[in-house]
Amino acid sequence: MNRYDFSFFDQPVDRRGTDCDKWDVLKAREGRELLPMWVADMDFRAAEEISEAVLHRAQHPVYGYTEQPASAVDAMLAFYKRRHGIALNKDQQALLPCVVSGLRQAVCTLTAPGDKVLIQTPVYGPFFDSIRQNGREVVENPLVRDADGRYAMNLNGMEKAFRAGVKLAILCNPHNPAAHAWTREELAAVYALCIRYGVMLAADEIHQDFVYKPGSFISALSLDESEDANIVVFTSAGKTFNLAGLQQGVLLTRNRKLRSELIASLRSAGVVGGNIFALTATEAAYRSGDEWLDGLLAYLDAARALVKRELAQRLPEAVMSPQEATYLAWIDLRAYGYTTEELMERTHRQGVAFTPGTFFGSKQGEGFLRLNFGCPHSQTSDALRRLEKAVKS
Repeated sequence: MNRYDFSFFDQPVDRRGTDCDKWDVLKAREGRELLPMWVADMDFRAAEEISEAVLHRAQHPVYGYTEQPASAVDAMLAFYKRRHGIALNKDQQALLPCVVSGLRQAVCTLTAPGDKVLIQTPVYGPFFDSIRQNGREVVENPLVRDADGRYAMNLNGMEKAFRAGVKLAILCNPHNPAAHAWTREELAAVYALCIRYGVMLAADEIHQDFVYKPGSFISALSLDESEDANIVVFTSAGKTFNLAGLQQGVLLTRNRKLRSELIASLRSAGVVGGNIFALTATEAAYRSGDEWLDGLLAYLDAARALVKRELAQRLPEAVMSPQEATYLAWIDLRAYGYTTEELMERTHRQGVAFTPGTFFGSKQGEGFLRLNFGCPHSQTSDALRRLEKAVKS
């Protein structure tokens, strides 16, 4: 029997008392315990292969300065080739603390103070801060949404923004929170505009491993395999293998000049090494985590069906965007007449916490909630029961 079948992921994990954001920080902030369906980490045990590797390393009693070993880079590159068909070499990657730190350095390195940076809203909240807190101007090019909740890029709006002087476009691929896996055609259209107007493309691809069949993940790196491609990708094993607390990511680019500039920028900010246990866990994940990941994807596939089914039964006027990717459901509750603030108040009264839609854009997220179904199915069902009570009571 597969060690990582549904029974493995069905097992509840008590994370309380571990100082985790999802449970403990939420309780401290709200003054009481809420069922947490918000921040994007999962309530699942890590693969045994990862835990065993970390425990083995911890048995050595010296935790001094540590370099990333060649074996870790080899494991990561083999994983990308094996899972996504992306062929890179060791000189086309660099270690990061996390994806957001990479995005911030991209903004600082590839633009100047006052420059315009384009994002497509609704989108992951730290995109805004990565731009504004570094003295650049946010240019929102809102995604276009149809009646079924499916999102598409506004290419006309993007071209207009590029003409107006945008220097950098940040792409979320697959998209959080819209749960859309961008197709090759969509990505190629964006990159064609980037080339035409001399705009750099930075892609957050941290959700790359959560694309459901019949869809497939298409990396921005596949759009142009030349050594002068103005494309940089930021990703991490942290999301895929539920290791976010260990803080490790990677930047990927075939552009040597771009990589050198980003590494220099990172070093100037003091990013010069990795965490011993993050290095160990990440290598183990990339080398030996496929069986766990395959089991996880099957479980999440069933979870997205559960969310869709129960929402249709409990809140038929809610619109859930087609769940092509991620374990984060984007739910439009505007038909029930509540603001996001009111939805948050009502759900908290029912003892459940979601991510407010306005975290992803004050206009495009109004009246929406994001639900994290990366947890046992029983927890997801409980959350949907509480959501129904919150909306109808």
